[in-house]
Amino acid sequence: MTGRVVFLGLLLICVAAAAEEKSGLMRKASCPDMGEIVACPLNLAPVCGSDGNTYANECTLCVQSQETRTDILIVKEESC
Repeated sequence: MTGRVVFLGLLLICVAAAAEEKSGLMRKASCPDMGEIVACPLNLAPVCGSDGNTYANECTLCVQSQETRTDILIVKEESC
């Protein structure tokens, strides 16, 4: 019986940690408000978009968001 309680407790902790990790990491990209983006810097700083794609940097995510007219959030600061 004690083993079952410990297992259920650990399972609950894992589920709670996974839910917190998902909800806390998404953020809106800091895209310029002035019309369309003409060019992005060539720096490689990968970000994972909420659309499941990896972008070279935050600017390229903004370009895609503008082109598709959809809100793409940053899920994490690395490749998907």
